[in-house]
Amino acid sequence: MRKTYNGKKIDVSFDAKRCIHAAECVKNLPKVFDTKKRPWINTSNADVDSIVRVVEMCPSGALEYDRKDGHSNECHNQNVISVGENNEIYIKGNFTFKYKNEAYSLNRAIFKGQSGEDEYPFYTLDD
Repeated sequence: MRKTYNGKKIDVSFDAKRCIHAAECVKNLPKVFDTKKRPWINTSNADVDSIVRVVEMCPSGALEYDRKDGHSNECHNQNVISVGENNEIYIKGNFTFKYKNEAYSLNRAIFKGQSGEDEYPFYTLDD
């Protein structure tokens, strides 16, 4: 389930089920993303462009944002697909993923093999 942290200029949301703990957020902007504090995301501690830059580093798409300053939200000029060290497939771009008669508009996702299991082939979209 996605939780939203509201700010004056930007809202940041987090989906714990999609998080792979790459820690790009806490490494690159610890004054906004601090897992030792509650709430752990505080958008008032940095400028909007810095928050956007770090949220877009999140490989799984667990973090998303909604700008309130009139600038556009995440949009990519091209799709990029790469393979990780455990053969997971990283996708970054603007794409639609169809699964069991549902369509999901995504900017970032990680697909993984699940041979013999009837699960989503990536870090879950389930709520």
